[in-house]
Amino acid sequence: MATQRFNALTQQGTHHVGTLSSWKVKDIANGAIVTSTPVDNYTIVELDFDVDGNRTCKQLSAVTKKQYLIAAVERRYLGESLSEFYNAVGEPARIVVLEQGLRFETSAFTLNTGVTDVVKGLVAHFDPASKTYILSTVGAPHADYANASTKFIVAADDEDTALNLGKETIRLEVQ
Repeated sequence: MATQRFNALTQQGTHHVGTLSSWKVKDIANGAIVTSTPVDNYTIVELDFDVDGNRTCKQLSAVTKKQYLIAAVERRYLGESLSEFYNAVGEPARIVVLEQGLRFETSAFTLNTGVTDVVKGLVAHFDPASKTYILSTVGAPHADYANASTKFIVAADDEDTALNLGKETIRLEVQ
């Protein structure tokens, strides 16, 4: 816990953040243990199991794989701290099933070529290489958008959302 608080003070602004906008969400029971590398909140992970049968997660490796949202603690239940904005290796994380209509805010986004502003109605998919959601126009989506197993639409732009720990966020809805 002390390490997380220290990291929050020394690394603020270097990680992506977000919030759940939908109240009813389906979590994976008991979450998943982060493997490989730390994962920022409100990005996409894939799930697996370790040799002991524990559920594990890591950052998405291909757009065609089944996708889950890693959403640790922004909706607090038992005194969880907002300082826990990323998920370190070996720590359990809250995993949310991406069902149609689920809405969440995230600061992890980039604009596709030809997109100059974030506006409602843009389409998006999670890009494993940049670890961000790439926002595109409907008429000219990113090359990987068609093959993405989960697609999103921009439901709110920066005028509808607030800064979250100093980072601009957008609201996405699962399609």
